[in-house]
Amino acid sequence: MEDAQQAMMEMQEVQQNLQQVVQQSQETENELNGVRKALSELEENDEGQVYRAVGDLMVARDRDSLREDLEEKKEDLEVRLKSLERKEEKLRDKLQETQQKITQGMQG
Repeated sequence: MEDAQQAMMEMQEVQQNLQQVVQQSQETENELNGVRKALSELEENDEGQVYRAVGDLMVARDRDSLREDLEEKKEDLEVRLKSLERKEEKLRDKLQETQQKITQGMQG
């Protein structure tokens, strides 16, 4: 009985961690999509002044400098997203393993 309770607590903890990782993945994906859109706009519209939001201000920026910043941010976000996806996969495996323990505990 105590093992079953321990497994249930472990399962709840894994579920909470999984929810957090999924949320972080979604937020990272949204941010990455925004960066990709900004880069696409820079490529499509290669004329005129570009600006970057700094707090409540919009500050004029050099187009190439802004592109480099966005490319770097894109790479960082892609690495973060891959890391979160690996973490999510491990947590899903752990959740399945814990659920099997509970099922086996109920049967045995």
